[in-house]
Amino acid sequence: MSQFITLNTIIGNGKSYQVPIYQRDYSWDKDDWEDLWNDIAEIPVDKTHYLGYLVLQPIREGEESFWIIDGQQRLTTLSILALAITALLDKWSRENIDTQDNKIRFEKITERYLGNYSLSKLNLDPKLKLNRNNDDYYKSWLLKLRTPSTLSKLKPSQRLLQKAFNYFFSELQEKFKSNKSGADLADFLEKIIGNGIVFTQIVVTNDLDAFKVFETLNARGVKLSTADLLKNYLFKLTHQLGELDLEEAERRWQNITNTILSNDLTTFIRHFWNCKYKLERQPTLFKAIKREINSAEIAFDFLNELEQASSFYTAFNNPNDELWDKEEKLSLKLIDLLNVTTCYSLMLSALKYMHRPEFKILVKELGIIAFRYNLSDLNPNEAERIFSKVANEVANKSISSAKDAIIALKSIYVIDDNFEQVFSTLSINTRRKKDLVKYILVKFENQISNKDYQPEEAVATIEHILPENPGSIWEESFPNEIQEDYIYRLGNYSLLEASINNKLDNNIPFSEKLVRYKTSSYRLSNEYCNYEKFSPKEISLRQGKMAKIAKGIWKSSFILPIS
Repeated sequence: MSQFITLNTIIGNGKSYQVPIYQRDYSWDKDDWEDLWNDIAEIPVDKTHYLGYLVLQPIREGEESFWIIDGQQRLTTLSILALAITALLDKWSRENIDTQDNKIRFEKITERYLGNYSLSKLNLDPKLKLNRNNDDYYKSWLLKLRTPSTLSKLKPSQRLLQKAFNYFFSELQEKFKSNKSGADLADFLEKIIGNGIVFTQIVVTNDLDAFKVFETLNARGVKLSTADLLKNYLFKLTHQLGELDLEEAERRWQNITNTILSNDLTTFIRHFWNCKYKLERQPTLFKAIKREINSAEIAFDFLNELEQASSFYTAFNNPNDELWDKEEKLSLKLIDLLNVTTCYSLMLSALKYMHRPEFKILVKELGIIAFRYNLSDLNPNEAERIFSKVANEVANKSISSAKDAIIALKSIYVIDDNFEQVFSTLSINTRRKKDLVKYILVKFENQISNKDYQPEEAVATIEHILPENPGSIWEESFPNEIQEDYIYRLGNYSLLEASINNKLDNNIPFSEKLVRYKTSSYRLSNEYCNYEKFSPKEISLRQGKMAKIAKGIWKSSFILPIS
């Protein structure tokens, strides 16, 4: 059943509301409070302010008590605003401003909007009960108008509750600083806020309808992420087994969240899902998970697997993590340099279902495949589809070796001729991808001089033969209008000791640079720059030579070249 309803109607006639235990903590912040306060300020002109959907489910048949399926952030904030109004009335009464009448207003507003006093008036039975992390603070501190000595020891959501109270109390003081009228303050709550704020109320009768509505409605603020929806869904399932099981599910979810940290939780869940199941994009992910995870027992298994995978996932973009050995670190550094995540589903599947030596082989090959694919600027969605397909085959044991997995990726392995063609004209801007350029140059140096430098350890600097900011002396070979086309070409880069590079400037001609290059210990400079002049033609020749070598450096050990 759906209907428009005012705040005064919502809180009237002995109604009470409870946030389900599995729902998220209070999360509104100053931007949200300011938006609400500014909206309220417009009500005298606009007459009403629509605050979206309020989705409720009766707790017990025949009683006026409801679960808040969607709307807890808004109802909690409005409750805090009412509390701030009672606090201001209490302050005025203690300042001997219309003391007796303001005490009466304080009690009437408290009973109408916040709860009912016991006969002794020592305790208040609140109209609103929050979730486990917020309810105790709400009842023990906010409802009793107590202020903690410090906010730093509070949980983040408790700090937000207190800060919301402080914000509205401050705004109310400012609004009524020249008119300390308890009657006007009470009218502001009842007539402006209570009658002016309007919701669409939807009352659902069962859990299934409630959750369907909850998935699709989030009327104010940022729409819930897939991770938020999933957390609520998993908690709802596990709560069916009892409070202890819900607490265990919460602990495991918190462990996952703490481990993932700066990584996007929804993206992690999607990559994990795609390692075992058909590829899902983010918009369809939650529905797909719901189809498979449909009991408390399966939900716990899913949480266990997520928790186990989270440490490895976080370490994928931290190649120096202690989880990896020396060879794995080198492979992961390349994948990280490329900023490629489409292969994460396959990496997760290989870690779980293959022996570790096979994973080591696989991740090395993935770096090569990703390098060719990424530099060729091909569609990442197609690559992810193939990676997920092979990940599924690893999970269902139809592929058990790194070799078979790599062969199954053959369709996204850029063949030699195409890779050479791409590489021969490639530009990479050192201002944005300096580390990638250095990696490529060091790999070339190792190949042509039989060295084993590591890119992050190499003391060489990147030398732009045609300088990034060319002096006028370069305009004959590189007119101004074409300079930008060649400055970031791979054929324009070399490795050079800092002691040599520091003595070069933008107006030194190539002939003088070449003299310095010949003193370098790097063959990329002392041999691979050996031209009489340096023009677009030489850049193309030099890069073409590099492209032929690149085919051998970044080459799969299992995918044979097309003859």
